[in-house]
Amino acid sequence: MSESYVVEVKNLNKTYGKNKVLNDVSFNVKPNEIVGFIGPNGAGKSTTMKCICNLIFPDSGEVIINGYDLFKDREKALQSQGALIEGPGLYPDMTGKENIELIAKLKNISKDRVKEICEFTELREALKRKVSGYSMGMKQRLGLGIAILSKPKFLILDEPNSGLDPTGTIHLRNTLQKLKEENISILFSSHQLGEVEKLADRIVCISKGKIIETPKEMTNKYIYIVQVDNSEKAYEVLGDKLQKDKLEKISSDAIKFELENQDYLTEILKRLIDSGVTILDIYKDSIDVESIYREVYGE
Repeated sequence: MSESYVVEVKNLNKTYGKNKVLNDVSFNVKPNEIVGFIGPNGAGKSTTMKCICNLIFPDSGEVIINGYDLFKDREKALQSQGALIEGPGLYPDMTGKENIELIAKLKNISKDRVKEICEFTELREALKRKVSGYSMGMKQRLGLGIAILSKPKFLILDEPNSGLDPTGTIHLRNTLQKLKEENISILFSSHQLGEVEKLADRIVCISKGKIIETPKEMTNKYIYIVQVDNSEKAYEVLGDKLQKDKLEKISSDAIKFELENQDYLTEILKRLIDSGVTILDIYKDSIDVESIYREVYGE
């Protein structure tokens, strides 16, 4: 495995009868990255994810997870991965805690880790109740906790927002951000494009079984607009640091700039301040994912 990737998907192909569902699907997931996987129904998202989880065998191709070939070293590859596909697979007649303890026993997980996961779910007293009485949001929290029991390097989620109310959606978003901070890379699919925009560091698009080029607008996640007291001076200062096509004076008091990495933002702001430019406001430029989606897929 390249040190740059936690997951490498190479030339996956899958055919059902005369229907080619996957056609040379290839993409990567980097460490500490959340990747949104989008496309219309039937595009191949779920089939790709099931191949990565080893629930479906592709006709050809490779999946490398944390350095292990999924089809040659299945056990070690899957040890590095957690997954929620088509909703949490839970035992409804058992309590939430019993569900966690059962999987922990099967995977030889310590009691200390079980305790950590019980706290992670934030279900508290509800862990003593049968899962059959849980809301969808509670089931998602429990399922997510079970998925990360073994401290995977990579987490794959198929439509994790499905069936969640707004509170559950916000909680899930915050939870996934925390997991990223704990060095877990995430690949998730969703039809809720607003959530993709808020959560994903990068977007991978699929259509009719093929990975298609992601529109440039979707890749420019680190575009900022800074309001200053002297835009002429700010433009001159940043012009020494950024390429001209990454920098634009959009009004008498505002500059727009694009960064390759969000980590550079502090350096850019310090440069402005040190040059005597007063920063009045700064915000991230929004990306209208829905408009771009309609442009790409015609829907």
